[in-house]
Amino acid sequence: MRPELELVQQWLQRDEIDLRSATVDLAAEPAITDDACFHCQQAAEKILKAFLVYHAVEFEHTHQVERLIRQGEGITPAFAELHEQADRLTDYAVRFRYPYPGPAPDLKQARQALAVARGVWDFVVARLPQEVVPSDWPNLGRDG
Repeated sequence: MRPELELVQQWLQRDEIDLRSATVDLAAEPAITDDACFHCQQAAEKILKAFLVYHAVEFEHTHQVERLIRQGEGITPAFAELHEQADRLTDYAVRFRYPYPGPAPDLKQARQALAVARGVWDFVVARLPQEVVPSDWPNLGRDG
């Protein structure tokens, strides 16, 4: 396998860990919603970066999902579909990682964040070749 394809797979593997972590956080009693939302943002960010790496597009060091979507849109115009939902995850990148005066996301918000992150995964994976994303890839915590 070409080295750049291995790098794409490494991004996908890190992404899968974030999605699994979010799933575990939401299954905890009580649910750890702030951490789950953080992992959802990270998953969306990483899958978008995997797509850009596959297409040899450099990206800046950013947690801004919107910027990454715009770069993806430059390759595949259909990325425009992601703007409304996926960019909402950007706030979760740092807001709840440090002391924050507001309330943590509620369970409904966290579940929505996970649905969006999984949707971004599905969207991007559908636009990557099979050699990068094997058909037996993990189900990203969908069984839990």
